[in-house]
Amino acid sequence: MTTKQKLTAEHFYKFFQCPHWLWYDLYEDQQKKKGVPPLMNMIYEDGLKHEKNVMQSRKFDELPAGASQDLDESFLATVELMKKGRNIYHGVLMDEHWVGIPDLLEARPMSELGMSGARSKFGDHYYVVYDVKSGKELRDEYKFQLVFYSLILERIQGVRPKEAFIVNGDGEERSFLIDDFLDYFHLTRETIEKILDGEKPPPFLKSGCKRTPWYSLCVSEAESCRDVSLIYRLSQMDQKELYNVGIKTIDDFANTSMETLQSKLEGWNFDKLIRFHNQAQSLVRDEPLILKHPAFPKVKTEIYFDIESDPTQNIDYLLGILVKNTETDKTEYKDFFANDKSEEEKIWKEFIEFLDKQDDFVIYHYAFYERQVFDRLYLRYGAPSEVVEKFKNNTIDLHRSVVDTVILPLYFYSLKDVARYIGFQWKAADAGGAESVVWYNDWKEKGDKNIKQKIIDYNKDDVMATLIIKEWLEKQKPKSQREILPE
Repeated sequence: MTTKQKLTAEHFYKFFQCPHWLWYDLYEDQQKKKGVPPLMNMIYEDGLKHEKNVMQSRKFDELPAGASQDLDESFLATVELMKKGRNIYHGVLMDEHWVGIPDLLEARPMSELGMSGARSKFGDHYYVVYDVKSGKELRDEYKFQLVFYSLILERIQGVRPKEAFIVNGDGEERSFLIDDFLDYFHLTRETIEKILDGEKPPPFLKSGCKRTPWYSLCVSEAESCRDVSLIYRLSQMDQKELYNVGIKTIDDFANTSMETLQSKLEGWNFDKLIRFHNQAQSLVRDEPLILKHPAFPKVKTEIYFDIESDPTQNIDYLLGILVKNTETDKTEYKDFFANDKSEEEKIWKEFIEFLDKQDDFVIYHYAFYERQVFDRLYLRYGAPSEVVEKFKNNTIDLHRSVVDTVILPLYFYSLKDVARYIGFQWKAADAGGAESVVWYNDWKEKGDKNIKQKIIDYNKDDVMATLIIKEWLEKQKPKSQREILPE
């Protein structure tokens, strides 16, 4: 008889990044597995530090030292502490093949559930679960892990908690109602258990695959069968609907008329349908489709803006700008670099002073992050309201400009993907935002000026890539009305 695979909270995390991660870990040749990106290790270590800091302010019991070597012993030790109503750090919850290790089990009086005279298997108290996360948002994978723990708790104590809790990166306690997620949880759980039992998920490529050690395999498998998931922003639900109507490849999609697609996919709005249809055609033909000519303002000064941040230290350490004088075509790069957290406010004020002096200008950035960080630093350190308005009224997101005006034969539309497609190359072979964080921490540890220069050069390449994309877009014009999306 085959032993059933244990189901753990980690499986839910991996599933949300990439469903194939689970299957590859169990059934694929492990020599094809790549190393974990250094930043992921840093985030993990940062999470452990945050967890320890949070736990210092709470009273809890830990399992006996010997019990941690064996899950069954750890579970029995956890139950003994639960009988006594103790708060427990890293207790082990088990029921059949379900195994969970929440960060904290907290005892609560049964009276708070509002059920008169009700008792749990432990008497007049029951337990709720907490996880400590370094992130700020209550993401779906966090919720599913907590629902998983709560359902095991229900089997152990005879009472289902109403809520589950996280302590986020800011130390804030946040909760959600477990019943709100039960249906979605069980659908996901059933899918995960099928994967663990050997059922390979259909090919699907998503941005989360990049965070796994199996990314190259995800790409090659999706490419080998030309799966529809190669279409940018196509969701797993979209893929399922397309499979149901006999469209499984980018070729199927590209070669099906819009009239037929509309009749088969009545729930899809026209803009979504034509976007995916155009994207499939671009991939099949391996050529771009130009939807419309972008309208960029004519100004004296163009500023290309990019920020480097370290989420593990909660610091925005480099605000980089490339300033172009459109009358002379001359460019100048400037960096505002914080050697540590204490200098973050200093570089912010220097950047605000720079902005205050600008007139007849526009700021280009790629994707939402620069706007998000600007708001964060403004709330943290303040700025004159007129300068804040100047920034917000004169910024253009080039990622949106790309998506609105062209269709490219790409699976993703990140700065790196788009700039490399049009011919730009970063000087550093290992260039990337995640690598920049690793370099920054290496530089702080070693004090090597060459590492600092590598970070600055990388940021300079980022803003130069942003400029290259803007100038490439300006040269593009639609070839025919057929390619133009409706306004």
